[in-house]
Amino acid sequence: VGVYKVEANVIQCHSEVGNTVLVTRITNDRIFSCTTESDWNNILNIGSHDSNATNDWIWVNSPKCKSQQLDGIGKRSPDCASESGSSYCNQADYVFMEINRETKTPLYDNLVTLKDGITTLSKPTSLTTTDESASVLKYFSELSNYELVCWMGDDDARRYFRAFMDLYPLMGSRGQRPFKFKYITLRDTSDPTKDFSDAAQMTYDKCKIFFVSYGIDRFDAGISPESYGKEVETLLGHIERSHKDVTYPTWFLSPRSSTSISGSKGSCVEDSGFRGRTPDRIHKFNERIRRIFHDRQLAAPESEPRIRLMDNSDITEAFWHVLTAKEDASSDTQVMDTQIAAAVAMRCMEKISQQVKSWRSMNQIGTQNGLMKDGTLIPNSELYKEPYQWRK
Repeated sequence: VGVYKVEANVIQCHSEVGNTVLVTRITNDRIFSCTTESDWNNILNIGSHDSNATNDWIWVNSPKCKSQQLDGIGKRSPDCASESGSSYCNQADYVFMEINRETKTPLYDNLVTLKDGITTLSKPTSLTTTDESASVLKYFSELSNYELVCWMGDDDARRYFRAFMDLYPLMGSRGQRPFKFKYITLRDTSDPTKDFSDAAQMTYDKCKIFFVSYGIDRFDAGISPESYGKEVETLLGHIERSHKDVTYPTWFLSPRSSTSISGSKGSCVEDSGFRGRTPDRIHKFNERIRRIFHDRQLAAPESEPRIRLMDNSDITEAFWHVLTAKEDASSDTQVMDTQIAAAVAMRCMEKISQQVKSWRSMNQIGTQNGLMKDGTLIPNSELYKEPYQWRK
């Protein structure tokens, strides 16, 4: 409430650039969310950080060397900036990358570029290290044919699913069959099965890991944070009732701002009655979601939550600061959406790998005949007695 400052460091082509953004919030009869005048065309990281971590993750404006081609994909390196303005520095795209917390230096090791030749991101240590005690990559390879992973919800869920399908074959893990990964459409908790076929219902019943993104259609319809929170709680209740095994986790993905929000200097968006995914509105929805998960944890402090919040605001809530100065703003938006989706998909892959490691540590694996738990088989006839009844 009132006036506050956001201090941000922006990294561009090998050098650190400091910027201060002054954001004013007015709370009388109306609420305004303003992006103040700024001359940058880079990206900052406004997400939360793990205070115990050695490095931070941040969006870096990363140069790509035109003269060093690897299968048609330019190699990224801070050295590309040494001849900035020449043909040597082909372009600088945004990469979600680790940086050294003390020196603010980007770490260019362990980058992976998707087949589009543009989308590049940094692989987390847990998916790259050869240290058996720290790596979980091998466990991703152990995901069985009967341990389905599902992305469920709105168009963002679909986007994250597609990004994951593009990403995981490039990660150095032994091949996984695509049929283990599914997308299920769910747009409105008042009629959750509107887009369900019989096959989709069967897939839902058999999913072992969920990544849920919900709300795009509801935000566009002008839903309030309070009503949105109630719908989310309804959806979480459905998942808890339909998948009662506490070893089957669900990750609820935080909603994100639209990358097509105008980045014009000094623009203000009146929040009263406004629809869509402006940063100010999404902030309110995310605050509501965080409160829901906080209260759920307080209600059962001794138990390990099987439905958790994956707060991706450090990935998603930076891009709206980028000025869309180019003529083809829609192209910029598409690139931003792809970069965001790939970074979230990488995080999903890490969660899948960690979960498989947890299952195997308790001698649990999905098989053709049912679920094997510590040497005991729970047959499919017990696991899937009937399709889940959403309207009960």
